[in-house]
Amino acid sequence: MIVSISQPTVFPWIGYFNIIRNSDIFIFLDNVKFEKHSWQMRNRIKQISGNDESYLWIRIPTRVEKSETMIKDVLIDNSQNWRESHVKTFRINYGKGYDDISFLHELYENEWQKLVDFNIKAITKCCEYLEIKTKLVMASDLNCEGKKGELVFNICRKLEASEYLTSVGAVDYLEDYRNMFETGKIGITYHDYKHPVYRQRGKKFLEGMSILDLIFNEKENSKNYV
Repeated sequence: MIVSISQPTVFPWIGYFNIIRNSDIFIFLDNVKFEKHSWQMRNRIKQISGNDESYLWIRIPTRVEKSETMIKDVLIDNSQNWRESHVKTFRINYGKGYDDISFLHELYENEWQKLVDFNIKAITKCCEYLEIKTKLVMASDLNCEGKKGELVFNICRKLEASEYLTSVGAVDYLEDYRNMFETGKIGITYHDYKHPVYRQRGKKFLEGMSILDLIFNEKENSKNYV
């Protein structure tokens, strides 16, 4: 049983979905502290303006009243027209790409109250579009305790995981808990992902964009790159 865990972010990059595809169960880590100005509330898409090719941020404004607010409790600031801004940005930078992706219409026609609800729904819909059938679970539904590696271990143990698949960025803290995982007979595998080159507007290929960049450019063929 391969388990992976990650925070629910705004339209994550392609590597995030590759981890999901290579797991039996994927956990949305929604019961940890929210970080302002993080991937939890923003991501990047490609921008083409004249001869300049770079990226720009799409953001979801939030209302965070306490510094210890958990991801699952963060409210969206709907006093700002972020949904209209996103759709306009998509159309400017990808032409009719947005109009061709029907599940995005549903997402942006709803008025979301919680950031986590939007992010998880968006990721779930992207998984369906990419034909990823991995089981998706919210960490807050598992009632596991602990912090950092201990929380990850407790989630894996509850799900009877034999292997924990995680990004290479987790090595900085996860190795401190390796003995715990080894005692629990749970292997740790670091996801060393090689970014594919797909058809992308413009002349210069930019890696690490939101999954939307792939979907807008490759449409139904997107699943072959994840």
